Amino acid sequence: MRLLLLIIFLLGTACVGQKAVSSAMDGGSEQDSIKLQLVLEDNYSGVEQPEFQVVRDPKTLKNLFLQINKTRKPGLPIPEVNFTEELLLVYCAGTRLGAGRLKLVITEESPKYITVGRQEQSSSKKEFLNAATTPIYIYKMPVTQKEISFQ
Repeated sequence: MRLLLLIIFLLGTACVGQKAVSSAMDGGSEQDSIKLQLVLEDNYSGVEQPEFQVVRDPKTLKNLFLQINKTRKPGLPIPEVNFTEELLLVYCAGTRLGAGRLKLVITEESPKYITVGRQEQSSSKKEFLNAATTPIYIYKMPVTQKEISFQ
């Protein structure tokens, strides 16, 4: 019986210790990963000009997906978002050659505003340079009253 309790105790402390080590190793990148979380990424949005939008209510989100899903069968599902706690950042990259990936990151934050920028990500798979895509990226972040701008 004592051996069983000792084993359970050791497993419990080992799991807790592992969580503390992994969160300590994340360091500075933890701030961006908590603030911006990728919700949806697709290569075909149908939006030909680059566009950045902050979505704070379900009506705006529904209208956005009506535009995106015009030519899709089946359309992309509308993500479920609790707008009292979260808002969405939508970036349509416009028409691009190839299927390169982008990532939205917070480049600057002050007490009054947040600046969001894009960062190119390298891809390990071969990309078709002749294919024209219109990528869309949707991120969610906690609700804030700060002004959000795109760089």
